[in-house]
Amino acid sequence: MSMRVPIELRWGDQDAFGHVNNAAVMRILEEARTRGFWRPSDHDDGGFPPLTAESPVWSVVAEVSIRYRRQIDYQTAPVIVEMSIAKLAGASLDIAYRLFADGDTEPRVTATTRIVTVDRDTGRPCRLPAEMREAFAQHTA
Repeated sequence: MSMRVPIELRWGDQDAFGHVNNAAVMRILEEARTRGFWRPSDHDDGGFPPLTAESPVWSVVAEVSIRYRRQIDYQTAPVIVEMSIAKLAGASLDIAYRLFADGDTEPRVTATTRIVTVDRDTGRPCRLPAEMREAFAQHTA
């Protein structure tokens, strides 16, 4: 099941042509991923486990692939980032994104981010904790 996260554009996200800059798209995807999949330690909604510096397992971005299908003109309405888990592996997961401008039925951007879980103390990849795996499994495509 995918989730949809609205993200407000900033004036500084656009380039000289009035389009959302390619680097800003990376920030938009990061913001959507953080809002969709991260929970602070004092927030218990039964969803994803909190990810803090004190957690024994950290998640790090290992790879990003972005396909810009059409430019995104600056708009005051939020863009919509649709996300799902495309692949859930032993120590990693792939998040698939589709970014829509206001009123679009086809995505302006498609992207994938590979997240790897690592042991906080060693920095080496480690298996996804069961609690995290269960939470992500609910959002598989």
